[in-house]
Amino acid sequence: MNLTGIPDKYAIYGMLFSVSNRLQTFGDKLFTDMTMKQHFLMISLGMFDQPPSLKEMAEINGSSYQNIKRMANQLEKAGYLKILPDSHDKRKQRLVSTGKFEELATALQDVTANMMDTLFQGLSQEDLITTLKTLVKMDQNLGGMMKIAENQA
Repeated sequence: MNLTGIPDKYAIYGMLFSVSNRLQTFGDKLFTDMTMKQHFLMISLGMFDQPPSLKEMAEINGSSYQNIKRMANQLEKAGYLKILPDSHDKRKQRLVSTGKFEELATALQDVTANMMDTLFQGLSQEDLITTLKTLVKMDQNLGGMMKIAENQA
């Protein structure tokens, strides 16, 4: 890929899409009964102390409530999670892992470790820290942009 003459911001913008698409394609081939986005949803369950609501999952995944609901329904049909009413607020639905994903993750532990090693090969710890800080800041900026767009709609 030749990025000569392309301003850095535009090159990074394009590379984010390219890396995301390649990662999704790889994951979709690796997992036979879930997409990479569904895989990330299942990983995201572990980021919460209590089973998250659909709204909380949408926020952490940077997706719409409707997309998370659709993915959760598919994952429930496949036996990876259950969608249960909140014990205090019946309007809220909570996502609870059934343990099937954890079994899959254990079975694919070596494949996942090799993938991560290959993906981040040649990057120093300093590179990783800088990349993570950059992505976090970009995510925060996008959050602000989304609020502006919602107010204009």
